[in-house]
Amino acid sequence: MNTKLRNTLLLSLTVFAMGTAASAVATQTVGAKSAVKVTVNKAAKAAATDRNFVPTGTNAIYTKAGTLKGARVVASTSTLNKLKNSNNSKDYFRAYQVAKTNRGSWYAKVVSFDYKYRGWIYVGKSNPDSDWSKVGGGLEQTETTRETSLPGTKTVRLTNPGTQNVIWNAPYRSQYRAEKVVTDTEPYGGEDFTVTKALEMKREGTPYYYIVNNNDSKIQGWIYAGSVIEEVPVPDQNANNIVYAKIVDADSGYEAANVVLTDTKTNLSSPADFVTTELGNGSSDEAKLGAYAPGYTYKSLTATQQSANYSAIANAKYGSTVTVLARRAAAAPADQLHDTK
Repeated sequence: MNTKLRNTLLLSLTVFAMGTAASAVATQTVGAKSAVKVTVNKAAKAAATDRNFVPTGTNAIYTKAGTLKGARVVASTSTLNKLKNSNNSKDYFRAYQVAKTNRGSWYAKVVSFDYKYRGWIYVGKSNPDSDWSKVGGGLEQTETTRETSLPGTKTVRLTNPGTQNVIWNAPYRSQYRAEKVVTDTEPYGGEDFTVTKALEMKREGTPYYYIVNNNDSKIQGWIYAGSVIEEVPVPDQNANNIVYAKIVDADSGYEAANVVLTDTKTNLSSPADFVTTELGNGSSDEAKLGAYAPGYTYKSLTATQQSANYSAIANAKYGSTVTVLARRAAAAPADQLHDTK
């Protein structure tokens, strides 16, 4: 090979090698620039009660933003789809931190009300903390309670004062880390409280009252409604056209309704027949039960409970009180009615 040809080949190889090296450097630089990283990471500032959620099931929860290297699944979409349709308040989530990546994606750090799941979930392309009602991706804002009717008599007393069914700053598991404000109600046994608000848990239907101690207004908060009893005036036993009726929750003992039934007919029927036209027969026939205690039914009672109702109605007397049992059409699980955790 002549010297001129050899030099030409060496020069070509050198140029090719330099080009390949430059290309590799350029590729590495582009890759480095496109790597996902967090550019914003801060605590959520919106009101805590605005940051309660159910998962949509479209995005999983990860140990860190799902697109970051090394992110591991904490709760899969399959798991979150089950929690979305849960009938237990422990499966709600609270968001408490937000983060944004350099690709414009926002994530929220969440924790389930029972502390079982904690991690990051994708929530869209805009900062959710500016308006959590418009959050996207894997979360949907929710209310954990709904308003319900106040009792007919707002003055109540504790039925079993002590360390069970105590007073909370929010109904148990209606908020993340709801706290007891009175851990032992024994000192207030026999004292009157006034009911000022009433809520029920959206998922379980468990009722709660907000009560204020009549002797010391600093003693106040939320209590399970089944742990208080209304201070109802003693009925007038001489009333000749009135029957007092109490409708009691068969599961919790909660007094769902306390009504005065007045027979307006000139020629009075028998008290039992009159009460049957109002309350039904206590088993299959419900008459106006739904008007007095919305959402309650006799039909899911046991045969023994239905028989007791039938006897109570059959033995009704004007001027006396008839007490019947009923059950919510979708009854709360028994372990939720008296949860003291």
